[in-house]
Amino acid sequence: MYLPKHFDQQDLDSLTSLLKAYPLGTLVTQHEGAIEANHIPFLLDGNLAAGGKLIGHVAKGNPVWKNVAPAQESLVIFQGPEAYITPNWYPSKQVHHQVVPTYNYAVVHVYGTLSVIHDEATKHLIVTDLTRSMEKTRKSTWQVSDAPADFIEKMLNAIVGIELSITRVQAKWKVSQNRDLADRNGIAQALSEQLSSERDQRMSAIVRSGKGIGED
Repeated sequence: MYLPKHFDQQDLDSLTSLLKAYPLGTLVTQHEGAIEANHIPFLLDGNLAAGGKLIGHVAKGNPVWKNVAPAQESLVIFQGPEAYITPNWYPSKQVHHQVVPTYNYAVVHVYGTLSVIHDEATKHLIVTDLTRSMEKTRKSTWQVSDAPADFIEKMLNAIVGIELSITRVQAKWKVSQNRDLADRNGIAQALSEQLSSERDQRMSAIVRSGKGIGED
């Protein structure tokens, strides 16, 4: 990933918050010279650094679990808050008009090696943990044990657990750090006034702080 120094995000809390708030990752792998991408929700096990793990599962019919060599590096991309930035929000536009549009975003790239899990008890734990994580913000929560045991057994037989052992992490917060303070304040203020857009509200907070994911 192209990563200028001023966009390089090293704040571990910000990175971890992004993964928890935006758990749908894009798993990028290679097979026989071709690049493949699969969209999979992941849970972080341990720290978001070398030695940590991303846990998920795929359909048994998805060949990704068969095609990735154990020692081959794979990549999972997590996309966080993003927003279009119009030049009309730059106070400097009124001075010299030498401004153009841009797009702000926060992303985390997690690299590692992929392993496969067939053990039924471990797969049960994976779907239980994933479900608990996804359901925790719901008023009425569903849990795996709500379904008949024989049905869950059938469903578990149709999936394969996957585990990415993390080797390195890159994160990019492109949130107007390359603009001067006046322009950054102008961007943040204008974004905060887009009351119908939650994503713009989030980006407003990120532009002001230079980190985080715009949550209170």
